[in-house]
Amino acid sequence: MSGRPEAIVVGGGWAGVAAAIELVDRGARVLLLESRRMWGGRATSWPDPKLGDPVDNGQHVLLGCYSATRALLARLGTASLVRFQDGLDIAFREIGGAQSRLVAPARLGRLGLALGLAGWTRLPLGERIALARTLAHAPAPHPDRTVDAWLGEISAGPTARRFFWHPFTESAINEAPDRAPATLLYEAVRRTFRGTAQDAALGLATTGLAGLVAPVVDALAEKESLAFLGHGVDAVEPGPDGHRVVLEDGRRFDAARVVLAVPAAEARTLLAAGHPEIARDLEAAAAIPGSPIVTVTLWFPSPVLPAPVVGLVAPASGGGPGFAWAFDRAALLGPVDGRHAVTLVASAAHALAAMPTAQVLERAAAALDAYGINHPPAIGGRVVREPRATPAYDPTTVRARPPVATRRPGLAVAGDWTESPLPATIEAAVLSGRSAAAAVLSRPAGGRTG
Repeated sequence: MSGRPEAIVVGGGWAGVAAAIELVDRGARVLLLESRRMWGGRATSWPDPKLGDPVDNGQHVLLGCYSATRALLARLGTASLVRFQDGLDIAFREIGGAQSRLVAPARLGRLGLALGLAGWTRLPLGERIALARTLAHAPAPHPDRTVDAWLGEISAGPTARRFFWHPFTESAINEAPDRAPATLLYEAVRRTFRGTAQDAALGLATTGLAGLVAPVVDALAEKESLAFLGHGVDAVEPGPDGHRVVLEDGRRFDAARVVLAVPAAEARTLLAAGHPEIARDLEAAAAIPGSPIVTVTLWFPSPVLPAPVVGLVAPASGGGPGFAWAFDRAALLGPVDGRHAVTLVASAAHALAAMPTAQVLERAAAALDAYGINHPPAIGGRVVREPRATPAYDPTTVRARPPVATRRPGLAVAGDWTESPLPATIEAAVLSGRSAAAAVLSRPAGGRTG
């Protein structure tokens, strides 16, 4: 980089990477700083210390409708590392092993979704018709409604709730339906199921998540910009060019534009001394508790799952092992040295997150047994807990999501916790990063305008 950076992005998660790319593509020289040793933030990965396979901090799933995320991956040259289904294809298992499948072929476009729902005979005919109508035509719910309250208003049937609405809610919002805001679910439904079948297709990374965004280093270097891991930031203050970023090692960098792409509580702390009024603006968002996700990866000597993606349907009486999804990693990556990796995911997993690791591993193996999935003894296992995987939104706290633009020109925040109609997803993070970049470019704090 020749001369001072024109923009500094703090945080190398998906929002920060998106902001940095947007800034350099619009002509700014950028410095991207990440405190940890890997890119990706709360959607990252690392090699398992024993087996060496990549382990994600949660099994993140992309959707075909994630247009901003897919554009970012294309820009970074990693779009081919995400494998999307040809339309929507999910196998479902019930306790005891009963099976059903929802298949919506991509080649049939919007008709594919309708035919897929029509052929999902595990749901009673009346509930299938009601589900199809809701997905296609239901109006937006009142902002005060929880998902359960909204489902009551649209007369969703009990089977549709068990097999579709409740799993989709917990996966998209990471909160139980009796707490989750209906507005977030509605927006997820609108984007996923009101287009083509390919919009609803699931996409899984064929590499570790960190590898999807790591090329940001080269992408910035091509534009005379820099990106660094292991560079923690201590504060953001007023500076001669508008803003000053103070690193933990005491170094200082000045720029007219700064994007803080870090969690809300961290952003508030970084701003507390230099910009106390903005820190106060973030207090409500920073105070929202987190909702945990627990992911278990088990390695087996042979294939285990009957399909690449399996929904583990909770029993009608409630309870159950707690895991809602199982993914066949080997179906994407192929077996590694004869090992077949299976990942089980539990959203809003407050009970599992508090259990000892050995007990969680036992619960995961027991879940496969309970759903009639035969398997040999596991040859390895790994538990990943994300205690604050997403904010625990309800219809009240979701209104605390702040806009990306702050009251100071040239200073913006970014992350899946900022103002958005979407749940706290990778797509929301990427969109926020792009919006934050646009905000600081439109209102620089002074100095060079680039």
